[in-house]
Order: sequence, then C-alpha cells, then structure tokens
Amino acid sequence: MTLDRALMKALIVNEEAGINISSENASLVGSKLSLRGKDFPVTAHKTRVDVVTYFEDGLRFMWGEISLSLPEQVNVDIMSDPGKRQERRRNLKVRTSFDAKVLSVESLGKKRRRMRVDEGIRLRDLSLGGAGFFSNHVFFRNQKIVLDLSYLKPGFVTVFQVLRRERTQEHPESGARGFRFRYGGRVLKLTGEEERTVCEYVFKVQLTEHHRRKNRLG
Repeated sequence: MTLDRALMKALIVNEEAGINISSENASLVGSKLSLRGKDFPVTAHKTRVDVVTYFEDGLRFMWGEISLSLPEQVNVDIMSDPGKRQERRRNLKVRTSFDAKVLSVESLGKKRRRMRVDEGIRLRDLSLGGAGFFSNHVFFRNQKIVLDLSYLKPGFVTVFQVLRRERTQEHPESGARGFRFRYGGRVLKLTGEEERTVCEYVFKVQLTEHHRRKNRLG
C-alpha cells in the first residue's frame, strides 16, 4: 500500500443520516481513508458514506463504510472502484436559485467571434457537468457562452455550452418569473479547483435540504 500524497482534502457524506464531514488533514493509504480534525460527529460503525477526495487535478468519487468514528478522527474503508467517476458526476446535481451573469457569447459562424453581452440570468440547477438557468436573452443550441458564477466564489468564470432552450410559459415553475427562456447545457473545462468549489456547494445544498425535510417531518 502506498500513501497518495496528492490528496488535498476529503469529504464524506450521507444525506439521509445528515453526515457531512470534511478535512484538509486527510490521508489515503490503499483502500483506507483517514480524516483528522476536531468535533466530528460520532457515526455508527459500518455506516455507508459517499466519499469525495480532492486532488490538484480534480475530484475522485467513491463510497465506503465507517470503520472508526471519534470526535478527532474518522476512518473509512473504501469499497468502490474510483474509476467510476463519470457516473457519480452525473448524480451531483441540485436545484438552486441564485443570480449570475453571461459575460460574452461566441458566434456560430466560421470565425467564432466573441461578443460581449453582460446579461443577468438566474441559475435553476447546477452539477459538476452542467447547469440550467433562466434568461431573457436568445442563445442558440451549441453556442458557447461565458458565465460569471461569482456567487459560488469571487472571480469564478467558466464556459458553458447551450444544449436546449424552452419557453418558460410552456414549462412554468418557481424562479422563472420575469424570464422568457429556460436553458440547459454543459459546463466546459472546469479546473480542479473549480470542480472542488462546485462539489462543495452541491453537497452543502443537499445537506441543507435534508435538514429541512427532517424538520418538516419532525
């Protein structure tokens, strides 16, 4: 077994159990993950958790079982093949509602000119691989646009490719008021740091929704 020295941070989550533990003092030796810190919630032995490990070049998704749970240390036995990264990426999606901005669009002609837009939009869902948003601007299928997502982190700018456009009046939903169109598509070329930012936001929203549901039922 070898120590993966590129590990920057680890996060373990079980939404149903309300578990969300992260640590920058983490090590991964073979299939044994260890997180160290303080004031960790004590979790039952063999509780299944989703695991996200943060590396300089991106994220790896796994699942495992708690083998040790103390306020200052949590150990997880990794059970899954970390090669199943893309399957897990698709599941990391949450409904959301925050304001963002389209900074520019790329024309669809041969010259692919970049045109400034500076158009306000509202995000409706977000995942590591894509996003949905409301807008009054007309964008076209396969058009690339530059999004300012500073709500997630100051200076967070990324490229988005439009895959679908629908009129909001044909698909009414909360958050669409005041906007004519609903868009969906994929986020292109996220850096490792940007992946970590999106992942942390997604898990934060998931845990918040879990607590809300639990309080309503309780």
